Amino acid sequence: MHFILLTHSRELAKLSGTGQLIHQLYPEQCDIIEWSRINPDQRLTKTLDINTSLLIYPVENANENAYFHNGSLSQFSTFIIIDGTWQEAKKIYNRSPYLHKLMHYELKVDYSSKYQLRRNQKEMGLCTAEVAIELMMKKNQLHMAQGLNESFQALNQSKRQTRKE
Repeated sequence: MHFILLTHSRELAKLSGTGQLIHQLYPEQCDIIEWSRINPDQRLTKTLDINTSLLIYPVENANENAYFHNGSLSQFSTFIIIDGTWQEAKKIYNRSPYLHKLMHYELKVDYSSKYQLRRNQKEMGLCTAEVAIELMMKKNQLHMAQGLNESFQALNQSKRQTRKE
């Protein structure tokens, strides 16, 4: 199981970002790629296996054939998560045609995000770490999911306490 976080440059500077937490815990299973409209990373444009890679991103009015609906994610080993605010993620997706050819998967959950460091801009939207946790659980990587969840909760709590003081 491998994660590629296609990260907006502003996200890299934020202490409240959770994408970097995934990379800190699982550096061998996570690459952070800073998004560039002008010079896209070759790992996404040339060397990515589109048959085993899944873009975790909801796209309105997308071609239904571009969506993966099956509950099992067993055929996928690489998960690309756009890491940024919802406005930044939309901009990244719209300005990156190479992402449009990837199979999409919209993660649907029946709970609200526990992320408290920033206001969520989309109802039922999850932060990057929560998305990774859900994918780990779906891929039966429960030990990884538990470790990330514990670290996410600690980050969420410590940063929230700091903001109150």
